[in-house]
Amino acid sequence: MNKDFKTRLKNHCKEIVVQKIKSAEEAMNSAQNSANAETRSTAGDKHDTARAMAHLEKEKMGEQLSQNLQLLRVIEELKENDETTIGPGSLVMTNVGMYYLSISLGQVTFDNQLVFVISTQSPIGKLFVGKSQNDEVTFNGRKFTVKEVL
Repeated sequence: MNKDFKTRLKNHCKEIVVQKIKSAEEAMNSAQNSANAETRSTAGDKHDTARAMAHLEKEKMGEQLSQNLQLLRVIEELKENDETTIGPGSLVMTNVGMYYLSISLGQVTFDNQLVFVISTQSPIGKLFVGKSQNDEVTFNGRKFTVKEVL
């Protein structure tokens, strides 16, 4: 792995978050349109229930939108970690897999490779922070050996 891979991975993660933001915005607009389209009829309860459900869906999507906007801010402000010690922005190769310490996206396939995109605040992220090449951490009874830090 090299720095170019890490830079492209960061951009890929940003694209994933931007797509999630667009999806949340579209869902919010759809829920609003559904609520607006409900017309008052003699079945008032049915109308009120449909509007309430659309409103709840819009609130839920608004919360997702807010969370994804926060993730986008975090990854955009993330500095390239050039240290050999693991911290925010590190790409960590272990005997078990590859971890990118940035935001919590979970498993991401990038360049035909599986990468775990995790936050430094996640349980395993906290264990990695401060470690260096050849250090070991144990998580859920499994030993992880740091092979390389970018």
